[in-house]
Amino acid sequence: MISINDCTCRLSGQAFKESETIDSNSKAIVMTGIFALILGVGLVSLDYGYNNNIIAFATTSNNLQAQPNIDAKSIYDTGTAILGKNVKNLIILIPDEAHHGNGESKENRFIEQSFLPEAAIINKGTQVIWFSGDVSHEHTIIINNDKGLFDSGTLPEFSASNPMVFNTLGDFGYISPNIDQEAVQKGFVMKGDLKVIDQPNILNSSANKAVIGSNTPITPISEERQSTNTPSSVTSDSNIETVGVFMVPTKDVDEYVQDFRDKGLSIDSTYSFKDLRGLARDTGSEQTLLVWTADPSITVDTAISALKEIGNKLPYK
Repeated sequence: MISINDCTCRLSGQAFKESETIDSNSKAIVMTGIFALILGVGLVSLDYGYNNNIIAFATTSNNLQAQPNIDAKSIYDTGTAILGKNVKNLIILIPDEAHHGNGESKENRFIEQSFLPEAAIINKGTQVIWFSGDVSHEHTIIINNDKGLFDSGTLPEFSASNPMVFNTLGDFGYISPNIDQEAVQKGFVMKGDLKVIDQPNILNSSANKAVIGSNTPITPISEERQSTNTPSSVTSDSNIETVGVFMVPTKDVDEYVQDFRDKGLSIDSTYSFKDLRGLARDTGSEQTLLVWTADPSITVDTAISALKEIGNKLPYK
């Protein structure tokens, strides 16, 4: 096989031999032509590789972006959940003490995310609901305030917003202006982001990766085993219709997981972390994220009712 470089060298050698029989002016013209030929071949080769790299990168990037992922550890690490085209409802949690920001004299938050998940990639047509788990504090969710796209009104603790259905592709940032005064002075903004795409992929249940019976006890997550799949039942890949995240004290995670199961909700995955507060009354120093799912037999109202009941049992104050 002859490479592009081999061809270039042979053409150059032949051209040089022929150029010996012509005068200096012609030689200059021939040399210029040879240089242009070599440069052109090189640029074509470079352009081919460069463009191929760009195409490959773009394809890879899009595939990665569109690949559903609701793993609890990933949501903790990246703040982002990626939903499949089969998911119709996303319930975003406002975690307890979310109204406190970074840089306050005393860190009051449990987790460095204002919302769980703080960012989400969703399919066009997905319905989003915000649920407040911030005890003794009120919130308002606002999207594009200047255009009046969405205003939830006041959300007391353990209440849900009206649903917002996203039928337009694009990025939608949202905020909650109800934050601690010291956080305001520090420039903290309680914000999240939703990216709406034409999702080509289906969200698969972790239940199919590790089948665990509904009566299997859940072991609290330790430092050595921080991320685990803890499904309550084997859910069909295409039957996940609603997804949400919840936060509970790790020391009582077994009890709360069972509460979710008893109410017909599945636990897709869990992740425990040392919280920002350290040792706090009744909550310990470690919290656990529960990523839960529901199939079409569980309505959104039923799921929200379950969250209210479980939330009222939490020791957060």
